[in-house]
Amino acid sequence: MTALKACRRAAAALLALGIYLEAMEWIDLYPWNNIRGGNGQQTLDYAIAAVVAALAAWLWRGGRIPALLALAFAGFWGWLQVTTWWIPYIAGASPQWQRVYDKWFGGCIQILPAAPGHPPPDANHLVLDLLVAAAFVTAAQAAVAAFRDGARRGAP
Repeated sequence: MTALKACRRAAAALLALGIYLEAMEWIDLYPWNNIRGGNGQQTLDYAIAAVVAALAAWLWRGGRIPALLALAFAGFWGWLQVTTWWIPYIAGASPQWQRVYDKWFGGCIQILPAAPGHPPPDANHLVLDLLVAAAFVTAAQAAVAAFRDGARRGAP
């Protein structure tokens, strides 16, 4: 696969992730999500939308720098998902996280089994996590392809 094609695939994955996130933050689809009382993070949502749009547009043009930035962005987002959802699910949630979970996610659709003190990611966040993983993998492929193709052309 050429570097440009890999970068465009990564841009599409990043856009899919951003569109899904923004839809879940602004469109009430209860019990899939729970924003009936607002989402409480409007400024963050605007910032994420702007970063995703700019990064996807830059990535669409190809190149090492946007591929690496997309990889870093998706990697950071993945780290946030693991620390927010998966560690509390596997190792147990703090009392503070359990309260937040009960308030915002307890009434949402669940797919994974729950145990006391081990709240599972809701279905909405499972889909989000799959999109984050797709963005990370495609960004990694784009970065490898961009460096590989640059080396073939004799780029520094």
